[in-house]
Amino acid sequence: MDATSIFIIIVATVLAIVFKYVLYKKIQRWIDQDLIKGLAEGNPTKHEFLTQKHQEFVASKVKRKEYHQLLTDLAAQFEQK
Repeated sequence: MDATSIFIIIVATVLAIVFKYVLYKKIQRWIDQDLIKGLAEGNPTKHEFLTQKHQEFVASKVKRKEYHQLLTDLAAQFEQK
């Protein structure tokens, strides 16, 4: 193998890893938005409220696995108001 072949292999590997990471993050965002849409039940005010709370969770670095329960609780509290 010459230097060019090794360089191509390294670049291809790095790009594949970056692509998988970006795709993984995009899928996470889609999942979160789908959860919010489902909890909002077509109510635009509730959707905006849950989206804002989700952004606050991300900013305050709440663990991602807690999002579902927190958003579900907030959606129930929103209905009680």
